[in-house]
Amino acid sequence: MNQEIRVQGIRFLILILVQVLILHQVNLGDEWLRFAEILIYPMFIMMMPMRWPSSLIILLAFLTGLIVDGFYDTPGVHAGASTLSAFARPLVLQIIAPRAGYDPKQPLTKSMFGMAWYASYAALFLLVHIFIVQLLTVFTFYYWTELLLRLALSWVLSLTLLILVDIIFNPKS
Repeated sequence: MNQEIRVQGIRFLILILVQVLILHQVNLGDEWLRFAEILIYPMFIMMMPMRWPSSLIILLAFLTGLIVDGFYDTPGVHAGASTLSAFARPLVLQIIAPRAGYDPKQPLTKSMFGMAWYASYAALFLLVHIFIVQLLTVFTFYYWTELLLRLALSWVLSLTLLILVDIIFNPKS
């Protein structure tokens, strides 16, 4: 358990630092890519162990979003999205559950369930998270084309980065 907490703590620090110090500074241009926002910090919420209580996961997700909001100057946007994403995580896991189900002692990694499962999990979880972030950012359906553009671009770029990070740092799994 102590090793698990240590791993999660290190993952949290690295992902938050990358998000607020590097990805927040990325300027994708003045054309249509300006609508994209690359998010890597949801990986922390995704990778939390299944055996942790839901209330702890939701609380940690809220605090993670609050930290990101502090750096992004978006009061409540990332905190709300992270909280709702953590709340939706069991549903996402249920939708893509393997036939044998999940063992709460096993980590939610591609080495345990395969790359196809991991990519599906990451795609669905990020879709939920980024949809909430973009909806709270735009805060209206009046600009639905801009909302869809923001969602699509942010989702594709974030998912690509998330999977690349996992492949680079876990090459054998």
